[in-house]
Amino acid sequence: MTNVNFSVSVGTVVPRAVSLHTVSAAIVDVVPQYRGYSYFVTRDQIVIVEPSTSKIVTVVPYQSGGSTVAAPAPARTNKPAKFTKEQREVIRKQVTSRPSRSPAVTGDVVIGREVPSTIIVEEFPETVYREVPDVRTYRYYRTERNVVVVDPDRRIVDIID
Repeated sequence: MTNVNFSVSVGTVVPRAVSLHTVSAAIVDVVPQYRGYSYFVTRDQIVIVEPSTSKIVTVVPYQSGGSTVAAPAPARTNKPAKFTKEQREVIRKQVTSRPSRSPAVTGDVVIGREVPSTIIVEEFPETVYREVPDVRTYRYYRTERNVVVVDPDRRIVDIID
């Protein structure tokens, strides 16, 4: 796009007239949290958009003319996630109904604490993404009793029991 007549910033709803493209598998390999997301390119930015809300989730500098574009950094949250009671129930039900890739983790779970690299964080099932699209940028792991929601920086943002 060369003529942008709206604010290109995180949280802005992109007008319907903007032509969006699906984020490529090559980018998803590097930044899996953008699986299923859309994007558009301005003169100097790649803009990642959450398709169900049409909201901008991140803006990445871009230089044309053969130079390499870095993969977009995941959106930083640095605050607890806010899920409704119904969303929390969908997450809990869908996650606990499927086998985990790793054994349940024991120990203290505290919102804001960084998750050790020894803990495997998993992508949510596609059914969760369809019903709770706001969870798309997050991952999770399970404890014996809880589903622990983790942001892209591996910080705990919610504990669903």
